[in-house]
Amino acid sequence: MRVLIADDQNMILDLFSAVLGRDGIETTVTLDLHEALDAVVSSEPFDLILLDYNMPGMNGLDGLRRALSEGKGAPVALMSGNLPQHIIREAISLGAVGFFPKMTPSQNYVTSIHRLASGNPLGGLPEAVDPQVGASCDARGDEPRLTARELRVLQNLAHGKTLDEIGSELGLRDLTLDFVIKTLCRKFAANDAATVLTNAKKAGVV
Repeated sequence: MRVLIADDQNMILDLFSAVLGRDGIETTVTLDLHEALDAVVSSEPFDLILLDYNMPGMNGLDGLRRALSEGKGAPVALMSGNLPQHIIREAISLGAVGFFPKMTPSQNYVTSIHRLASGNPLGGLPEAVDPQVGASCDARGDEPRLTARELRVLQNLAHGKTLDEIGSELGLRDLTLDFVIKTLCRKFAANDAATVLTNAKKAGVV
C-alpha cells in the first residue's frame, strides 16, 4: 500500500512514516500542495492521498479540488487538528473520501488509513466525526460513489475472480481488501461480495 501524506509539520510527517512503515505501508511525504502534486505526477497512482487542510498551497478547498483532478483516481482525504463539520461535509460533497483527525492516537493510524483508502468517510476515530458526515456521503442518488480502487475490485469480481486473486492482482493486503469489501457492502446494501456484485450490476455500475 502506498500513501502520499502532505503536511507542513515535519514532526507529523515523521510520525506517520514511522508508524505506517512498521506495518509495511510505503509513505511519500511532502511539505505543501505543490510538492504533493509533483509527487503524484512522477509516481504510479497512490492508494491514498492525505492532505493537511491548513498547509501552504491549499487555499481552503481549492487544494482538494486540484488533488482530486490531478490525483490519477486515488482517494483523497483531508486532515486537520480541528476542522468544522460543514467544511468536512463540503469536502466530501466535492469528492473527498473522508477526514483524518490529527488527534487520532498513533496506534489507530494504520486502521484509519486503511479505512480512508477503502472509502470509509469516518476515517479516524468514529467519535471524532459527526455520524451525519458518513450519512451524507451515501445520499448522492441511486448509484453509489466509488473510489478507483473499489471500482477495480468490483470489475474483478465481475470477471469471476476470487478475493485471493483480486488481492494478489491489485497488491492489496488482506486487511485492506476486507475494508474495501465491507465498504462496498455498505454502499450497495449487501451482506457479502456476491450480493455486492448483484446489486452493482442492477445499478449499472459493472
